[in-house]
Amino acid sequence: MVEKVMKLAALLTLVVGGVACDRNIAPFVPGEEPSQPDLSRIFPAPEEETAPAPGAMGSRSPVAGTSGRPGAVVRGRVSLAPELAQRSGTLFIIARRQGVAGGPPLAVLRVPTPSFPLAFEIGPDQVMMPGTVFEGPMSLSARLDSDGDAMTRDPGDPATRGPMAVSPGMAGVELQLGSASATGPPAASAPSGGQGGASVRGTIELVAPGKSSEGTLFVIARRLGASGGPPVAVLRISSPSFPLVFEIGPDQVMMPGVRFEGPLALTARLDADGDAMTRDARDPGTKAPVTVSPGAEGVGLRLE
Repeated sequence: MVEKVMKLAALLTLVVGGVACDRNIAPFVPGEEPSQPDLSRIFPAPEEETAPAPGAMGSRSPVAGTSGRPGAVVRGRVSLAPELAQRSGTLFIIARRQGVAGGPPLAVLRVPTPSFPLAFEIGPDQVMMPGTVFEGPMSLSARLDSDGDAMTRDPGDPATRGPMAVSPGMAGVELQLGSASATGPPAASAPSGGQGGASVRGTIELVAPGKSSEGTLFVIARRLGASGGPPVAVLRISSPSFPLVFEIGPDQVMMPGVRFEGPLALTARLDADGDAMTRDARDPGTKAPVTVSPGAEGVGLRLE
């Protein structure tokens, strides 16, 4: 009996051991030579790291321009001629596309009550029209406006002699404001009869019944057929007396480089508050533009 029990225990031990050692073992091949195991199957090689592609997350390209927008700024200094040291007003620095004389400027920097010499910076933050890119080449000019009104221009205001060619990113630009005799538009030297450069002369009457003559008179010249944008020239007269003899020409041109040439449409109004940017329907003015050519004499304007 004891012997049978021992045989049964031995048999169970063999069965259990066989199950525990049940592995995926290759069959025995007679004459097979021993060899090193393939460790790559036990320890796989690490995956190769690839460099991120240009522009992928994690790599940043330099941001072009300044203030997060295209176009670098132009930096420089504005000085005032020594003989004009006592002059004051609002400084306008104006950037235009090179070769473009009319229409709105590309950018305008306005500095009230500046101290000279003045370091300036003009760029994307001063662009006039939304969506316009501050890019060059361009022309830069400046003037010290005595009344601070960009829509009017006094020929006596200190200004640069002419536009300076610049490009975005330029530094060390020097602008000097000189006297009207050195910087103003060329004198009206062309003969009369419609030639460019000659002034238009005439008389303005106030015929509106019951209207006061107090205010500021604006005489405005535009290209014939043009209804928007800056005028070609504006003559501004404070506290006028009527009838009034007027002359408008190259000295009243709004933008540097623009020629006073025609044909032109001439209008006038007597502005009660003296602000050219506002317009009261009650202000006396011409009913319709009068067509003139540079050099015209005896032009009559009626304020009604």
